[in-house]
Amino acid sequence: MERCFLEGILLRESNAPERSLAWRVARKSPRPSPPVSISSRMVSAAVARRTNANRHSCCLPIFALLAAERCSRSWKRRSNNRRPKSCLQAYSEIPISKPQAKPQDFCKKKAKIEILAPSNRWREGTVVAVGRDGVTVHYNGYDTQFDEQIKYSSGRLREFGALHQAKLQEKKQNFVLEVQGNCPGCGVKLQCRDKLALGYIPPEKIVQEAPAEAPKVLKPEDEVKLLLQEEGVEELSTPAVFSTRATQTTYKVIANVYLDIREEPDVNSARVQGESLAYGDTFQAAEIHRGSDARSYFRLADGRGWVFDWGVIRGAKVQLIEPVSDGRSQIKAAREAARQAVCMRCWGLWHYNDCDEVLRPSYGGKGKKAPREDLSMESFEALLKKTLQPVQEACIIAVVDVFDFGPSFVLLEYLATLLKGKRSIRLRIVANKFDLLPKDASTPRVRAWVAQEAQRAGHRGMKITDVYPVSCHLGWGIKELTRFLDSSNSERETYIVGAANAGKSSLLNRLTLRKRKAVGQIADADAQGFSVSVLPGTTLAPLAMKYNQGKMRLIDMPGLLVPGTYAERLAMQDLKEITPQQNGAFRLTFRMEEGQSILIGGLARLDFAQGKPCDFTVFVCSKVKLHVTRIYKAEAVAKSMAGDQLTPPMDAGRFDSLLPWSPHRFEVAGLGWDEAGADIVFPGLGWVAITGSGEFVVDAHAPEGIKITKREPLMPFEAKWTGVRPRAPGWYRVNGNSTRGFEVGRAREKLKAKF
Repeated sequence: MERCFLEGILLRESNAPERSLAWRVARKSPRPSPPVSISSRMVSAAVARRTNANRHSCCLPIFALLAAERCSRSWKRRSNNRRPKSCLQAYSEIPISKPQAKPQDFCKKKAKIEILAPSNRWREGTVVAVGRDGVTVHYNGYDTQFDEQIKYSSGRLREFGALHQAKLQEKKQNFVLEVQGNCPGCGVKLQCRDKLALGYIPPEKIVQEAPAEAPKVLKPEDEVKLLLQEEGVEELSTPAVFSTRATQTTYKVIANVYLDIREEPDVNSARVQGESLAYGDTFQAAEIHRGSDARSYFRLADGRGWVFDWGVIRGAKVQLIEPVSDGRSQIKAAREAARQAVCMRCWGLWHYNDCDEVLRPSYGGKGKKAPREDLSMESFEALLKKTLQPVQEACIIAVVDVFDFGPSFVLLEYLATLLKGKRSIRLRIVANKFDLLPKDASTPRVRAWVAQEAQRAGHRGMKITDVYPVSCHLGWGIKELTRFLDSSNSERETYIVGAANAGKSSLLNRLTLRKRKAVGQIADADAQGFSVSVLPGTTLAPLAMKYNQGKMRLIDMPGLLVPGTYAERLAMQDLKEITPQQNGAFRLTFRMEEGQSILIGGLARLDFAQGKPCDFTVFVCSKVKLHVTRIYKAEAVAKSMAGDQLTPPMDAGRFDSLLPWSPHRFEVAGLGWDEAGADIVFPGLGWVAITGSGEFVVDAHAPEGIKITKREPLMPFEAKWTGVRPRAPGWYRVNGNSTRGFEVGRAREKLKAKF
């Protein structure tokens, strides 16, 4: 009652006859009726007059005013969404850009902005002082004498970031991939003959250059058509036929009418009985015909008939249909045309992170066929030697996996032998996957450790400044490496080498501003780069990238397949489980006594054979389940739990294929309870740091062929902060609470200042 009373007052108080007429017309229309447009001035005046006329009547409650105002605003939003568009709006494809922010919003003191300099070029600058009508700016890289005051209304100020994005886009376009008929993902030659051979691509996917046609003699009518096309004149009576479904255009009905379907492309043609389109219906147009009455007639793809684009309703011209704004079919066709042709192997790796076992490099093991000759370890080593041995002057970037450093150490030893005596070749080390280490890991200590391992491998002149810790997954540390490459821009080529799965292709994608290709990371249509996969040996041939603005030429070399790792023994599903991704690695510390054993999934175990109680700190992927038991029953427990409670492997049958296991004995000298004495490395799986006082003897067990090694500790100070008690495979107890182990070690962040 109160709401109706308020609406009646406002309707009588409004002195606009057209508003009352619009109200009456709207009440008869099928659309929702709009309440009267209410303003605060009208409400105040109406309430005041009502109060003065009858002082004894109750005042209008305030919630009634608020309800009427809310109802009016909500109807405005609905009416704006349903308002019919004009003919020009319906057929325009101009995207609606985000409104630009006012200079007063982003011009804050010490804020970075972009300035239109007197040279009519955009420059990066910093706001020095803020005034009422303008700001004082400083051009970055110039002296303070060039500071100037710029008014907000001058149009010379804009938000920071556009110039930087333009520079990155220009730099990206200047990197040209030199494929020359090879697969841009793995580098092999494309072919369409043998499906089981490398580089296979379906024949219809190969882009072939059309042969040059002989000049055609034009007829007089053809010359007239060409002249009309040059003048921009189209024949209205000629229909535009879309031959395939992929090129059809989608339209929808935008008028609140029932649009009858005609038998012929004519507004006066007979209607198809029982067939019509309602508001919001979409359809595919198989043919578009421009009629003599300036209407466009669309033939429905399902064959029901024709519809037209506009009509006259109550004396007014109303737009009836419009193209679907998203243009899905056009976008899909454009992406298909711009997509690079890659081999079936790279296609499977990009979409499913898997490939056929026949195309897997160096896949061996018990009960399996020998690897192909062109995918064997010897072939990868021969290709690397053939490419680098004749090089006398170049820059080599060795990408090492800081989390799985065992294969990378073998690579550094190989490079030391191959580059012996070549003083003109500069070697730099990129320590990738730094994000898998603890968040509070000391960057200088890790750089020093990598440089020390490189010196132990034979590179005597390696310094700590020659090591660049990066994370290709997150993009951390790439800027420092880019500055080094820009400063050393010369005619010498830059080779990117490393062990298999160290992240060479990911690094090259980052350096050339390509998007990372990986399953679930980005849309396939937006992916532009080299293959990235957990499969070792993804890149099969050298891939070169030329930088047009400079003299730099980056060459991505196939990874060196190092024997003795889990990568050559595990199935693809198990390999995914032991390969950590972003924040996918943890470290847990167990207090071990003599006679105990720790099972690392169903893939390895470490027995504490002799010594006083000590701490075992395990660094593995978070998907690997750990279990502590006694030595005498470790083998039986592993066999009974493998594939179920103890994973990986994910299948008990695959655990049997890894048998038998061979033992490796190591002696470790403890350095006290504050620092680890040594790391026992399981290549491809992780490592275990041993902390304690005294001498220790441990036995490491792994499948035959896995080369377990001992090294200097990489993270020697973790045992004090990551202690847990085993409860069940994959579950641990910390301070009386059960946990999966992901949050273990957070206490160290509070005490980080002490270290």
